[in-house]
Amino acid sequence: MQVKGLTFPIDNIGRPSYIPNIVIYDGRTMKLTRKLNFLLLVVFGSLCAAFSVAAQSCAPPAGFIDMPHPALAATELLVSHTEEITVDQPLAVVLDNASRTDLKDAIHKSGSLPGVSGEHPLNDIPFGTPGARRLVCLSDGTTLEEQVLEQERNQTFSRFRYIVWNYGTKQARPIEYGIGEFRHTEMPGLRTHIVWTYSFKLKEHEFPGYLGALGRYLFRIGFLDRQYAAMMRGTLHAGKSTAEQQPSGAAK
Repeated sequence: MQVKGLTFPIDNIGRPSYIPNIVIYDGRTMKLTRKLNFLLLVVFGSLCAAFSVAAQSCAPPAGFIDMPHPALAATELLVSHTEEITVDQPLAVVLDNASRTDLKDAIHKSGSLPGVSGEHPLNDIPFGTPGARRLVCLSDGTTLEEQVLEQERNQTFSRFRYIVWNYGTKQARPIEYGIGEFRHTEMPGLRTHIVWTYSFKLKEHEFPGYLGALGRYLFRIGFLDRQYAAMMRGTLHAGKSTAEQQPSGAAK
């Protein structure tokens, strides 16, 4: 029997000795078969449970070193992309819905970009508060680090800014760090306008970063405005759909 690439030999299971009486032989064979099937079912169930727990867990990989985020470069050295959307719900409902949505459910996987499989806190500060830091596990088995930089909110406006670095996935090999910023503004008619901007600082010793302004342009047209923009749009539209299914008085 094979379970996800693992082979379980059954040749070593004792077979019933030959008994001339066919009725007794068949009875013993049936009992042995039932026991064997039960044993394999238990093993299979245990493996499925183990794989499920492993898939949902997120922990620092072997050799992981929690390092401070890189120093922030001048704005002109970053490559940025912005997506916007309007949600037919008041600001309080939109923010409440976002706060109750797990990161792995919020981020919309797009193309070859990995999705989020879990998260692991790296300090005791609740995430959403400036200084809070966490490890994010991706569906390709790699990780990244994320830290809240700024957070402000009043009755009609919210701003949330964070930094992402220490990428392990191959698609992010040219990236030193990324900065994301959400701006939520309540509009007339109990609607909320969301502006999401992502800015990347490229590694100066990697292609295309070592090409300077040309490299940033190539990164923009080849990746940021295509695969990454699709992920951002998908994430915003998924959040809009979920928020608009909530009653207007759902926020607490």
